[in-house]
Amino acid sequence: MPDVTALIEAPDIRRPDGLRDRALLELLYASGLRASEALGLRAEDVNFSAGYVMATGKGNRQRLVPV
Repeated sequence: MPDVTALIEAPDIRRPDGLRDRALLELLYASGLRASEALGLRAEDVNFSAGYVMATGKGNRQRLVPV
């Protein structure tokens, strides 16, 4: 577990790209998304109020992933 913590805390969140990287790492760790699914997310795929993302995976299959 310390390795995971070190990885997630590695980006410098004082910089915009560091904040983005940290959010992406936390999303991957917490949701079980594949890297390709996370990188393919668009703003309209994220529903903050309901707490899920619509991930598009292999074969263009879509699934709801709670976050």
